[in-house]
Amino acid sequence: MDWETPVDAWYVWVGVTIASLAIAGVVLSLPTQPPPDAARAANTVDRVAGSTQVAAATADHRAEEIRLGTSRLSMRNNGGTAHATIAFGPVTPVVAVDDAVAREALRLLLDGTPRSAVLDRAAFETLTESDLRKAADSARASRRDDSPAWHQAGDRLRVRSVSLAGEVVVLVGA
Repeated sequence: MDWETPVDAWYVWVGVTIASLAIAGVVLSLPTQPPPDAARAANTVDRVAGSTQVAAATADHRAEEIRLGTSRLSMRNNGGTAHATIAFGPVTPVVAVDDAVAREALRLLLDGTPRSAVLDRAAFETLTESDLRKAADSARASRRDDSPAWHQAGDRLRVRSVSLAGEVVVLVGA
């Protein structure tokens, strides 16, 4: 058996080197994690929004940033971007509320603080349930017209339906 490399085989080694570099480039460019599961998060929102009772739910996710709309959500991380449609809506993204005082009150409601406890706080003494509902309605209307911005995401997507001035409002936040 002849183990010597023929003189005209240099092009084989160049080809093998180029192929090896190309394969290494592809492997190094692959994402290190999967994209977040936006469909799972949207299903969590739908479970609360579609409920006939006042409800709450959370969904753990691996998104670094999130974009919440009234009927759509998007999540992204180093693995990519995922989008999902919310079937039962429209929902109210708490980050879309313009009034800072109302936004903070709605955030407390989203976190599970009882409505009476929120409205009894000194910081919210001028707010009524009707004011909070109007702020939520305004946020939903503004999100229909504009494309929502990306926001830093926490570890969980929180969803809660609350009754404000006789109307059920579904609050969403991350």
